[in-house]
Amino acid sequence: MLTPHMTFYKVLFVLLLSSCLLTCVTPYQPEVKSIPRAVVVEGLITDQPGPYSVNLTYTSDYTNVALNLRVSGAQVAIVDDQGRRQSLRELGTGSGIYQTPADYRGQTGRTYRLEFTTADGKRYQSKPELLKAAPKIDSIYAEYSESPIPGTLAFDKGFNIYVDTRDPATTGDYYRWRWTHYEPISICSIRQVPNSNPGVEYSYPCCSECWDIVRCYGNACINVATDALINGRAISRQLILRAPYESTSKYYVEIEQQTLSREAYNFWSRVDKLTNSNGGIFDAAPAGIQGNVVCVSNPDEPVYGFFGASGASLVPYTLNRGGISSTPNIRPTPPPFPPGPPPPCTVCEESQYRTPTKPRWWVY
Repeated sequence: MLTPHMTFYKVLFVLLLSSCLLTCVTPYQPEVKSIPRAVVVEGLITDQPGPYSVNLTYTSDYTNVALNLRVSGAQVAIVDDQGRRQSLRELGTGSGIYQTPADYRGQTGRTYRLEFTTADGKRYQSKPELLKAAPKIDSIYAEYSESPIPGTLAFDKGFNIYVDTRDPATTGDYYRWRWTHYEPISICSIRQVPNSNPGVEYSYPCCSECWDIVRCYGNACINVATDALINGRAISRQLILRAPYESTSKYYVEIEQQTLSREAYNFWSRVDKLTNSNGGIFDAAPAGIQGNVVCVSNPDEPVYGFFGASGASLVPYTLNRGGISSTPNIRPTPPPFPPGPPPPCTVCEESQYRTPTKPRWWVY
């Protein structure tokens, strides 16, 4: 039988034990390893009209909040197998985006490599890439579908856009599909009016014709295939993109079918596999994927990304989104601009994401 005196010591022992469990455990501090900074290259030349862009960035340590480190002030050039050299200029200050003149264009049968020297004097060079002609796109078509979005009352409404083409009789053909959508816009800026209520935004119309540019991004741009199983036969119902049903207006998109070298196909396939990894226990650990660019100044230095040369078949497609019985998922827009100052319109400025220049095949 426990006496009150014994009960007190028992309670005291439990409290001391609990306190020790809470305070006497040394927190685990995992070892953090910093990875060396490396250059990442993203660039492509085709036989379609230019200009072409090369993006140069640095990798960032995952402990670093600066995730977008641009390689600025580099000297960049594209060189073909005949020794002809085309210099690229950096767009703006500190952008890390280098562009050719608009009249520069790749030629079928030529090989191309990228050369650049960073501001600190390091020299880099890609392996030569053969520009091989691409087969033409035979047809483009769209199919409407909708499905419930889990956990909501909304529906995913859109059009799957497909292409049909035919693989040549030659073996070892590799493909990649990309797309660019041009959306005509009437609102060019959204901002607060001076002396207005805080948080109230107003929309301002464009001073001229203007289009937003939406390019394929992420995994939507890693759409590759090989003729290993279909050599010489038709490639049917190749899914290119899903166009949203946000309006009954027409949807304009330019679809590009590219030929790839085996090295380029292997690179993009590895990137696709890595980005689609679900993090399961049997998945390979993430690792940097090196491409076809090396540091000439220091061959042991890792360089990531790829510079490619591709033949391309570029075809415009206009989707008529009218005639669907379902109501489109209309995007909300800010209230119209108020009269008077500030200026009643905004200039449509040329950029990677917007243009005042009418798209190449725009007919409406």
